[in-house]
Amino acid sequence: MQGGQGGAGSTTTGEPTREELEAKLREAQVLLRAILDHLPITVCRYDREGVFTFHDGKGLEVVGAKPGQLLGANVFELFADHPETQETNRLALAGKSSYTNYDAYGVAWETWHLPVRDGGGEIDGMITISLDGSPAKRREQELRAKIELIEKQQEVIRNLSTPIIEVWDKVLTLPMVGVVDSLRISEAMDNLLTAIVNKDARYAILDLTGVEAVDTRTAGDLIEMIKAIRLLGAEGIITGIRANVAQTMIALGLDLSGVTTVGNLRAGLKLCMQRMAAAGEAGSAPVK
Repeated sequence: MQGGQGGAGSTTTGEPTREELEAKLREAQVLLRAILDHLPITVCRYDREGVFTFHDGKGLEVVGAKPGQLLGANVFELFADHPETQETNRLALAGKSSYTNYDAYGVAWETWHLPVRDGGGEIDGMITISLDGSPAKRREQELRAKIELIEKQQEVIRNLSTPIIEVWDKVLTLPMVGVVDSLRISEAMDNLLTAIVNKDARYAILDLTGVEAVDTRTAGDLIEMIKAIRLLGAEGIITGIRANVAQTMIALGLDLSGVTTVGNLRAGLKLCMQRMAAAGEAGSAPVK
């Protein structure tokens, strides 16, 4: 009685038959063709010297090229003016894979450089897979432009919410409106101290007439702002404190004994000019 024969489509040793290998090869070719025809990529194969032996992919349409157009050309000669690409190609031919971003032919390419080895493990060239990254780059640029615009708008809003006005020679005022938080106080302090130095101001009036409320931290920050103004050789005056804001400061136990406060901005400006007149400073005049 004869021994059993191997199953259909395989040898008695269990290895795939030629028909099976050819079927798998056809399947791989179909898959590769679908990828090359529908994805915005370019796939290239090069020999050990960097000469194109395969050149295909839908990505070629972006630059008006045709499949196989570069066959026989040398990649090092084509990209002589792209030193980064030259280096990554050399690395791939030395056995090291890499990834690059570069602009060529008006397109932003994302490229993977992959070494190819023969059956003995020796370098037998390389493969590059290039993706047209222009749409992603445009979206990134648009996003950055929008972020920059938003930041500029926010800066304008901050400047409008904490305007510094030179109401008299060497007298600055900072009118604040709405709810004042620590962020606004910090920005206002930076801007006011800079303005005091640039204008050589003697007085800085913090007008809180339009401030509806302050949190506990902000109340303390206002006092710190007055101290910082003094360190620059100027005097800080707070005007127009509302009853609820005053209650917050008192509840916190803040020491206001060294802080000059008056009822409104007019009274604050009058006080500044009176003191400047008493000191005989130029640009001042008695105010009745």
